[in-house]
Amino acid sequence: MKYSGHNISRAKNFVLFFLLVLTCCIYSSCSQKPSKNKKALLMVSIEPLRYFTEQIAGDIFQVESIVPDGYNPESYKPTPKQLMLLVDCQAFFKIGRLGFETTWLEKACKEQPGLKVIDTSDSIRTNANGMTMAEFDPHTWTSAKNAKLICRSICNALCQIDSTHSAFFKQNLDSIILCIEQTDKQIHQILADVPSRTFITVHPSLTYFAEDYGLRQLSIEKEGKEPAPADIKDLIRQSKEDGTPVILIQRQFSKTQAEIIAKETGAHIANINPLGYQWDKEMINIARIIHDGK
Repeated sequence: MKYSGHNISRAKNFVLFFLLVLTCCIYSSCSQKPSKNKKALLMVSIEPLRYFTEQIAGDIFQVESIVPDGYNPESYKPTPKQLMLLVDCQAFFKIGRLGFETTWLEKACKEQPGLKVIDTSDSIRTNANGMTMAEFDPHTWTSAKNAKLICRSICNALCQIDSTHSAFFKQNLDSIILCIEQTDKQIHQILADVPSRTFITVHPSLTYFAEDYGLRQLSIEKEGKEPAPADIKDLIRQSKEDGTPVILIQRQFSKTQAEIIAKETGAHIANINPLGYQWDKEMINIARIIHDGK
């Protein structure tokens, strides 16, 4: 029987993945037992989630994120070292439906049925089609309303993992909720007199942010794909009609199409980092850029 190159490639990938996970398990079982003073490990998918988790967990747990700042979570592949950490961690906190969460990490979790996985976006409302908002758009953390739900989900999980520190976790939850509410209030103040409520993004990561503050997001990327020439032409038309002053780019994505639109419309190009660790500062920075148009 002949096998196609595609099938052989898939078989090789499966074998390599199996051997990698097996190596991680052997490494974990053969390693020395951690000292009594060593903190238990929690793993999270992205840096904003590490920020929320560390604010609630305090110094009780060590928290590590899978996707480093500056990398694209839609296509990121965990390193062997990270998979080893995943074997040893107490729990893994995910946003929900980010690209790598539904590929590599989903496979890794199946190989470790005892791993506790917390979907922090589970409690976020559903849309008109009955889909959770994380399924509709995975960038849930860019909304202050959603951020509070994410933090409550983290706190509930930590209280189950380590009930002896429940009061401590709940106290820290109150503090981070207050921080989120203050950030939300500041953003409302910044955007109260925004000259244009329309902005363009290379990647549609600010859907929930725009919804919270009555803004309109126009995305260059369409369903994870590069735009067709007709899409670019339509964006240029809409930008001119709305007087859109700014195009928001992220270093994880190409800015080529943004530069074409900026040249045709006179819009400024500005860098944002919604995947950065310091959630409150990143959200406030985005609001200021949209307000100032640069």
